[in-house]
Amino acid sequence: MIMVSRMMTEDEFKQGTAATGLRGRSEIVRVDQALKAFYALPDARQGARLFALKDIVRACGDYVAHKADGGSRVGGTQRLGEQADAAQGQLDPEAVFRDLLTEIDHMMSEGKNPDLDLRMPAGEAQKAAQAVPADRFHAMMGDFVQKLGALREDGTLPEETRAVIGELMAVAPLVTVMQYPRGGMGGVKLDPAAAAGDPAFTFNVDTQVRGGTSFLLGHIAHELTHVAAHQAFDSSPVMELVQSGATDEEVAALAAERKQSLADLKAALAGNPEFDEFQQGMLEEKLGYGAQPQKLEQYASSFEKAGKITAAQKEQLVGWGRAAGDASGTLVEYDTVLNQMLIYLHMWQTSQDNPFYVRLRAAAQAAYDRRSRARRPATDEPAEQSS
Repeated sequence: MIMVSRMMTEDEFKQGTAATGLRGRSEIVRVDQALKAFYALPDARQGARLFALKDIVRACGDYVAHKADGGSRVGGTQRLGEQADAAQGQLDPEAVFRDLLTEIDHMMSEGKNPDLDLRMPAGEAQKAAQAVPADRFHAMMGDFVQKLGALREDGTLPEETRAVIGELMAVAPLVTVMQYPRGGMGGVKLDPAAAAGDPAFTFNVDTQVRGGTSFLLGHIAHELTHVAAHQAFDSSPVMELVQSGATDEEVAALAAERKQSLADLKAALAGNPEFDEFQQGMLEEKLGYGAQPQKLEQYASSFEKAGKITAAQKEQLVGWGRAAGDASGTLVEYDTVLNQMLIYLHMWQTSQDNPFYVRLRAAAQAAYDRRSRARRPATDEPAEQSS
């Protein structure tokens, strides 16, 4: 928690910046107001305190710039600005991250666009996440994984989503490391050392949380779907959403089916009055991401170059990508974006008879059924052969 004793109180600042002129007619009042607003916040509101400290620094800077030729109050104002700047580093980064998520959630509940907030809460949340120690970060994200699982206790949760979350919670223990993606992209990866035995995955968590808690839980669902699909389809470390041994013809038909499903969803989303501009943008982004051309081929090339798959595996995946035509992305991201959007819509409290939601649940159920069918032969084997 912030050590407020290291920063001037309101009275100390006023005493240290006393002058002969009337205070109420001076620009110093803006600094007074920013300092008062900070001390009015409870310790628990660490994200709000971060913004309040930034407001103090800004107000102090503005005052000093206004008094470029000096003045009796400049020295005390500069000291306060320095103290407020230093105090930002004394905040608990995990508490800041959690509080900013709550702030974004509140904005979205009011129909506001978090991307338009000049305070950049998502960016500040990401910075805070970077400062959380590795062990605490893993534990913090484990808590959010449990929050995703706890959605099953909500009586309003659609059965399709309940089944998906159950599937994801079953594979969650395979994710043995959750970390901030330092120098790399967000997402899950199969740990090479564990590939020969029981699989284990590392999750580089995207913490820029543009949509608050709904974004974070949706991101977790997206990445756990990669894990679930990898286990179901016995796929390579690329985690393609294709049953091992599929022919090019089967892959082409699968990609065409998924591409049409995404097109139907896009049509149901266009002009849908229940979603605000920010929500529309989030969903359009996911629909586009689920069917990007050349995606499987690009993954295959980068994984082979990094030594994570063999040349033969790359050749197989590139062939599947070509068979998919311009819907290569559906072979790696289709199931993931469907499940991600299921979480978004539930947390946004979207009407379950919304045409987009109806289509989404049907598509997600079909994808869930396909994974279940692919998984079933392995689960039907005798116990002694399952190792």
